[in-house]
Amino acid sequence: APPIEGGEKIIEWWRKKGKDPKQKLLIFSDGLEVETIEETYRHFRGKVRMSFGWGTNLTNDFEGCAPTETDSLDAISLVCKVTEANGRPAVKLSDNPAKATGDEREIKRYLRIFG
Repeated sequence: APPIEGGEKIIEWWRKKGKDPKQKLLIFSDGLEVETIEETYRHFRGKVRMSFGWGTNLTNDFEGCAPTETDSLDAISLVCKVTEANGRPAVKLSDNPAKATGDEREIKRYLRIFG
């Protein structure tokens, strides 16, 4: 889901569970650009704590910088994911179930815990 739409869904889910969104942290991380980050920040300011996992365009924003037409400065797709923390398997959950990563048993366990 786009950041604002996805964030609103999560906030609503927290409220249904009796949780205060202002005590929670949203980390937005998929396909972010400066404009998206600014818009998302303005929308959620004061509603929830937030952070941004700005990746590709933070570390490789050279598109259009070459003096000639070339694709040699195009961003590459590189993703590093945590596999373990403090000796325990780590998982990544997403609003897109196909993007969940980690040990299948741990993914199922986290989904039972978090819904």
